[in-house]
Amino acid sequence: MIRLLLWMLQNRTWRSGLLCLIFLPLTRLAQAQDANYWSGNFGAGGFFSPGAVVANNKDSGVLFYNPALQPLSGKNAISVSGMIYQVESINIKNGAGTGKNLHSLISASVPQMLTGTVKVGRRKPVFLAYALTHNAVINYNVTQQQDARMNVLNDSYSPGPEYYLGQYNLQNITRDASALISTGFRLDRHWAIGFMAEGQSRSQHYSENFLSRALVNSNQPTLPITSNEGKYQVDYTHFGFKLRAGLSYETGKHHLGLLLSSPLIHAWGRGRLLSDNAISNVHFIVDEPLNLLASTRQTKLDTRYKTPLSVAAGYAYDYSKGQFYVAAEYFLKVKEYTILAPTSDLFVRPDTGNSIIRASELLKMREARKAVFNVAVGVSYRIKPQLTGFCSLRTDFNYGERTYTDGTAPNTATWDNYYCQLGVNIKRSKYNLRTGLFLGYGRTGSYEQFINFDHPQENNLLTGERGMVPASRMTAAVMVAFIHNL
Repeated sequence: MIRLLLWMLQNRTWRSGLLCLIFLPLTRLAQAQDANYWSGNFGAGGFFSPGAVVANNKDSGVLFYNPALQPLSGKNAISVSGMIYQVESINIKNGAGTGKNLHSLISASVPQMLTGTVKVGRRKPVFLAYALTHNAVINYNVTQQQDARMNVLNDSYSPGPEYYLGQYNLQNITRDASALISTGFRLDRHWAIGFMAEGQSRSQHYSENFLSRALVNSNQPTLPITSNEGKYQVDYTHFGFKLRAGLSYETGKHHLGLLLSSPLIHAWGRGRLLSDNAISNVHFIVDEPLNLLASTRQTKLDTRYKTPLSVAAGYAYDYSKGQFYVAAEYFLKVKEYTILAPTSDLFVRPDTGNSIIRASELLKMREARKAVFNVAVGVSYRIKPQLTGFCSLRTDFNYGERTYTDGTAPNTATWDNYYCQLGVNIKRSKYNLRTGLFLGYGRTGSYEQFINFDHPQENNLLTGERGMVPASRMTAAVMVAFIHNL
């Protein structure tokens, strides 16, 4: 068997297959906040956020999400909204082993949206709206370490427990920004229609690193080191645009809305990749120690990011003291595609001409998305003539789908989120001031570990046996919006 494995390492075809087996634990198949469509507050389920509705909720004049609602306001207005203060906690319990939680706690002030509406003409007015939005999709940063005496190496050449050191860190910073322009006009006293064009940019920094080392127990003055180290970092920026068409129907106390959003149309994208993997003196499968070096840095890589076609519908009903609102949006699936693909440069060193393992085979960033259906409900209640209370709840289901066995997904989150908004609107003749709380919670019991420091062994390349662990996310923020009627 040993001779057979050694022959496989020397033979070109079999060597490539075995190297794939070796590198499989080094590639990051992340289970796909950053894999959710309704994390932002200015979507179909926002309700409390100015204009973040599909059906007419008699907002204060700033309407942009469904452009068909613009002509129903009859006002010129401008609005600025965002998070005064936000705290987000993401905790992967036992994420790197028992008691080795991966916990990220971030606090920040997050400006989110500047938007306004303008009415052009008097007899047959045309309504124009604009908006600049920013969405801090995720800011995740975790580190963990194991420093202990453990029996890591084979006792045949390193008897007893060794001095072992393992480290792991992951950083994922993703941000979206959009510029919107839209127009809407009435068809008759019941129907209105609107159209929107949205330019969208997305930037991501994704960096994941690990090292796993053990000192060999021997009689030599200088103890040899067995180690496995890996690094994977991607930075990219993508620009695209999408189109929306909206429809609105009004009759008495009933308000209906329909919105169709196109897939994201690719315009331009560039990214860069840095990857390094080094294995030293690991007795993996065979008795002979394995030493392997694979490294690459590539820039100006073409990048493509996709979002699917979606259909949203909303209904609002007026009652004596306020309004009841319900909305839903269906997002189609996205087939497996590559966000960033390295070129086919040789990856393994040295280049002897025998290795056919290339960076393009292992280091892609890719994803696939399942279809998602989100719903939201909201209610407003007029406390006083100048004071209205709001409450809304919404789902934010995860779209990540594992349809491939290699490559790296761009996402950290694998859980479904649920959001609640509570607040009040203070109305004055020239302005509205809206403030409230934004609360979110998500959880999963099956988050896949990338590394497990409990039982690092040579037969798992010192990365341990991966398992499923629980993960949760909690967020709380103070929201403020100021709407000025021009």
